[in-house]
This record gives sequence, C-alpha cells and structure tokens, in this order.
Amino acid sequence: MSLLNKGPELVTIYPTVPSDDGYGGTQPGPGEPVRVQARVMPADADEAGEAGYLSPTTYRVYARSLPAGPWSRVEWRGEVWSVVGEVEHFGGSRRIAFDAATIRKRS
Repeated sequence: MSLLNKGPELVTIYPTVPSDDGYGGTQPGPGEPVRVQARVMPADADEAGEAGYLSPTTYRVYARSLPAGPWSRVEWRGEVWSVVGEVEHFGGSRRIAFDAATIRKRS
C-alpha cells in the first residue's frame, strides 16, 4: 500500500510525555518532534452551526504509524493542530496496517 508509505504531506507530531507540573505531580507536556509522511483528508467542513456560529474544520491523518495521542500537538502546513481523542490503530497484516487520527485547529 504505497499510499500510506509515501503520503504527500509532511506532518510534525509532538507526542505527549509526562512532565513536572511544579507541584510534585505530572502533566502532559510536548515530547521530541517526529516527522511523518502522511495522507491528510478533510473529515468535516466549516458550515454554519447553531445560531450562525462556524463549526471548526477537522481533518483525518492517515499514516503507517502515528506516535500521537490526546493532547499531542501537530504542525501541518504552517499551522498548529490538536489531536482529538485517541489514535485509531487498524490492524491486519503488516501490508495493510495503519493508524488514523482526527486533528482540529488550535485557536
């Protein structure tokens, strides 16, 4: 499946790692950046929502492996995005296994 091996988009993912919160506990913090060749496709479009408000555009990122999770930061096309929920892992054989994540633009 070369569509997953050679995605047209370069996405930089900052996975979350536990970091000190200054009070003796931990909180999610940015890890070392990982660059991934991926395929990015729209999941939802900007449309008028309730009372004329715009709903945010979300995209789906598809790649062989996505080292991301909730609170991970994603940089794509010069903008900063957040991962929404958990990354979905689709199994099967090594040839068809892939990960998918939903991202939403940070405001």
